Amino acid sequence: MAEDRVVWDELLAAGFLHALRDAHRDATLAVLGSLSRAAGFTERSYGVSAFDVLATWIDRVFEDEPQVVRDDLNGSPGWRYGPYRVLLKRHEFGNVRGIRWDRDSPTKQAVARQGYTEDPQLELPLGIQRDTPGVVTLVLAHSATDEPLEMELFLGRPRWNADGGTAWHWVKELDDAIGPDPRRKLVERTMPLWDDGEADVPMRLRGETKSA
Repeated sequence: MAEDRVVWDELLAAGFLHALRDAHRDATLAVLGSLSRAAGFTERSYGVSAFDVLATWIDRVFEDEPQVVRDDLNGSPGWRYGPYRVLLKRHEFGNVRGIRWDRDSPTKQAVARQGYTEDPQLELPLGIQRDTPGVVTLVLAHSATDEPLEMELFLGRPRWNADGGTAWHWVKELDDAIGPDPRRKLVERTMPLWDDGEADVPMRLRGETKSA
């Protein structure tokens, strides 16, 4: 089975993807509700705040999930579930497939150079900490606009694209189409024999039987 299907299915079943989506939604609303262009905040202000606040919200959604650990790479905030680590990347809204990893930070460049069996590439030494053996590092690409309010969230495996080619080996969107959240287990309620809103059922008391 292709890597993207294996990774996606595992993270989906664990509720990991739903947690990331919820954190992004809450973080975006918090940032856009606190900053305003009228007060002088610029696109750069939004970008820096969105990155930092998203990291905080991801920490919060996973704080009671022992199977998810904080796993930074060269100071870049990351979270790991099993063999999968996720780092953050803010992208220009509507241009997630136009990211140039060869112009990004050394850490993101190293991540984009990870070995990938379906598209082997030469890995050049970049002078930074190499990734942990056995760990696949993915990138959570996030963006939003305030007027109108729209959000974008993608998870994928970056591809070194100094050749001008595609930016991802694979990338998928995290939106409501990912389905029900497996972390929220529904508890079936025991249905009452009658609805509380209905009129009381009249009850007739049996009279005492009198002896002759």
